[in-house]
Amino acid sequence: MVQLVTAYQFYLTVHILAAVVWVGGAAITQVYAARAMADPSPERLAGFARDAEFVGKTMFTPASLVLVVFGFLLVNEGNWSLGSTWLIFALAVFAASFAVGIGFLAPESARIARAIELHGVGSTEATRRIERIFLVSRIELLFLMLVVVDMVVKPGL
Repeated sequence: MVQLVTAYQFYLTVHILAAVVWVGGAAITQVYAARAMADPSPERLAGFARDAEFVGKTMFTPASLVLVVFGFLLVNEGNWSLGSTWLIFALAVFAASFAVGIGFLAPESARIARAIELHGVGSTEATRRIERIFLVSRIELLFLMLVVVDMVVKPGL
């Protein structure tokens, strides 16, 4: 039987596809966030915040988990060292992103929904929280993009 791809190639393909979904999706989400924030309609901003929460749970979280699992498979298959600087940086950013997601983004999304319910879609409280969550998401995106550069360049290798 002819082997079409090696295990390493398969793992790398899945790893890259997961990164495209997570990082690419996060990038386009920020473009849509900027458009929603510029719109004078508070309903659009609130609707976008709900959509972003949905996409985070259904696309970004699974993609990030697939990415890290296949990353570990790549490390094993490629005989990489987990002590490599470029891998330590990537794992640190992943851990920080996971912590921010669990510790801030998810609870803040719930607080936004509660603020909209209590104070209205255009309230100062809801708008302030939406703007803050988008800022944190932009900073997270910057670090995710740095990881992409890190994975390509592999500094210290």
